[in-house]
Amino acid sequence: MYHYNEKELVSKRLKGQRLVIPDMRPIFAHWPRGQNEHYQLMKDTIDKHLASQSMKEEVRRAFKDMNPALLAATWWPNASKDRYRVLVDSIVWFGHWDDLVEKLTPDPSAAEELRCATKALVLQSLGLGSTEEDTKISSPLILGFKNIAEEVRKVYDEEQRRILLGHFDRYIDATRLEAEADLSEKLPSLKKYWEVRILTSGMGTLLGFTEFAAQVKLPSRLVSSAAYETLWVTTVVINSIVNDLISFKKEMKAGSVLSSVAILYHEVDNLDAAVQMSLAHLRILVDEFDRTANMILSKFPLSIDEIEPVSKVIDTLRMINTGNLEWSLQSKRYGVSQFMARDGQIELLL
Repeated sequence: MYHYNEKELVSKRLKGQRLVIPDMRPIFAHWPRGQNEHYQLMKDTIDKHLASQSMKEEVRRAFKDMNPALLAATWWPNASKDRYRVLVDSIVWFGHWDDLVEKLTPDPSAAEELRCATKALVLQSLGLGSTEEDTKISSPLILGFKNIAEEVRKVYDEEQRRILLGHFDRYIDATRLEAEADLSEKLPSLKKYWEVRILTSGMGTLLGFTEFAAQVKLPSRLVSSAAYETLWVTTVVINSIVNDLISFKKEMKAGSVLSSVAILYHEVDNLDAAVQMSLAHLRILVDEFDRTANMILSKFPLSIDEIEPVSKVIDTLRMINTGNLEWSLQSKRYGVSQFMARDGQIELLL
C-alpha cells in the first residue's frame, strides 16, 4: 500500500479546491506605479533577440510567457532607455540561470559546478577578481552577464560592485537550500520557509540594480544600516507573498506545494483562511515599509543633497512591488487574467 508523504498529502487535500484571491491592488493604492515608455520597442527587440538564441522550444515559450520586457517595464518605469535594456537583460539572465540550476537539482555535483563557475564569472565580469580562471560556462545567455557587467561598471564604483557581488554570491549559494527543500518530503515551518525564501527568491540580485535603475548613489552609511535592510527585506517578502498567491495553481500543476500559502493551509486546514493570513501579512509589511521609509527621511542623518536620491530609491523599491503585482496579473506565465473578475478578484480551481 502506497504511503503519501507530507507534501503529497497536502497536495491531495488541496486538489479540486477553489482558490479565491481578492484584489490586492488596494493594499498598494498609495504607492507609485507605472510602465516604462520604451516598453513596446524593447519587447520587440528582446523577442527578436531570444528568437535568435539556440534554446529548447519549451525554454523559448517560457520566456515568451514571462515577457521580461514587461516585468522590467513595470518594476523600473522611470529607467532610461539604455538602462532599461540592461535591466531587461538582467531579468533574462536571472530567469535562465535559475531555470538551469533548478533542472540540475537531481544532479548535485553538476549544480555545484554551475554555481562555482557562475560566481567566478560574476566576480570577473564586475572587475573584482582574476580574469584567468576558466568559468566552464558555454551558455551564451549566461555568458551574456559580461555585457550586463560592462554597463554596470560604467556607473557603479568598487564599493557598489562589491555589494552587488555579495547579493549574487548569497543567492547562488542559497540555491543549495532551495534544492534541499524541493527534495524534502516534508513542508518546512513558515519561519524556516521565509528564512530560505528571502535568500532564494533571487530578488536580492535584482534589487542590487536599484541604484543603477534610479541613476543615484546612496550614502554608504544608509546602505549598511538596519533601516535600509528593513526596506530591502520587506520588499523581497512582499514580492514573494504576491508571487506565492498568484503562482499557486501553476506551481501545484508542476507538482510543487513549497509555498507560504500551502504551509499556512497545512497549519489551519482552511484555504480561504490561508489566503486571508497572506493578505494580512502583506498589509503589515506595507505599513512597516512606510514607517521605515518615513523614519529614514525624517530622522536618518542625511544631507540636503542626499534626500532626493534616497527618496528616489525608496519609490523605486515601492514600484518594484506595485510593478510586480501588475506584471503577475498580466503575464501569461501565471495565466490568471482570464480568471479575474471586474472587481479584481481571482478565482481558480486547483
